[in-house]
Amino acid sequence: MEVNMDKLAELDSHWNEVMELAVKYGFITQAYGGTATLATHKNQLEAFRAENYIQRQRDMNNIDMEEAQE
Repeated sequence: MEVNMDKLAELDSHWNEVMELAVKYGFITQAYGGTATLATHKNQLEAFRAENYIQRQRDMNNIDMEEAQE
């Protein structure tokens, strides 16, 4: 059995597209060397707790998740 390398290359050509969406919507929790770990916001909040979650969203995705104070 052999891997269809043309299909592999075609699929991999969409990596930047996928990553741009993951950044836009704040799903990346880690990224390095062509791999990324994605998680829902609910799961990120549970894993990182509020303060760390808010900071990670700012740092990694340029999204402000802090609730406005009145």
